[in-house]
Amino acid sequence: MSTQPPSGPPPGPLGAPAAGPPPAPRPRRRGRPVLVGAAVAAAVAAVAVAAVLVLGRDGGAHRPRAGASAQARELADRVALAPGDWGPTFRRADPYESDEVPRSVADEDCALVRKPAAHVLAARQRAVRTADRTAVASSAVVVHDDEGVAAAAVARSRADTRRCATEYDARHRKRWEDVHAVDVPDLEGLDEQTAEQGRMILDANGREADSHYTLITGRKGNVLLQTSVGRSGSQGRNREEALDALALMLSRL
Repeated sequence: MSTQPPSGPPPGPLGAPAAGPPPAPRPRRRGRPVLVGAAVAAAVAAVAVAAVLVLGRDGGAHRPRAGASAQARELADRVALAPGDWGPTFRRADPYESDEVPRSVADEDCALVRKPAAHVLAARQRAVRTADRTAVASSAVVVHDDEGVAAAAVARSRADTRRCATEYDARHRKRWEDVHAVDVPDLEGLDEQTAEQGRMILDANGREADSHYTLITGRKGNVLLQTSVGRSGSQGRNREEALDALALMLSRL
């Protein structure tokens, strides 16, 4: 088992916060687009829990509509999670938050490649870690201007997970293995939901790592939400914590 701090999942559809200085712990998932489906280097990398908020087009009371970037930013800021939302043992990671969420996808060789975000009104991503640095987590919200773009991101994320059991970061030396889809309880109110798990075996410096992550992405209209949790040594309660975090984000829409 590695002595390095946990690292997050590969950047997901929303991408993952940039890794900070050591120590510390992949949206979303692996360089996935859509939010749907985080990458945090072993030096306090933040788990990419990229959550994408795509504003609904119909005028239901529970489906937000953003007619301007200012409204979209307010929505993203409100929905993204703060350290206290994860529990009393969590603190801000470094870096903590960003309003830039690049889209990551797996190429034909399963290398994670970053793509410029498109059709995005606003985005917010926040990363946290436990005080003892044994776990990292992230949440992401992306507000798209088109529901179809959000749906396509989720579909691409699912396809990448099924196709690539092993992934690596094309820009660094990070490598993930045993990447696979997992079943989690469906959250009422989401149009669709997808989840994956995996294990980072090499960090950004090419050193051995043993960081296990869970990444869950949900879509409501043109709103995408993503959470991820990573731990050293085992999955622990990653799945439960990521799902509870996604449910909290959904309740804020």
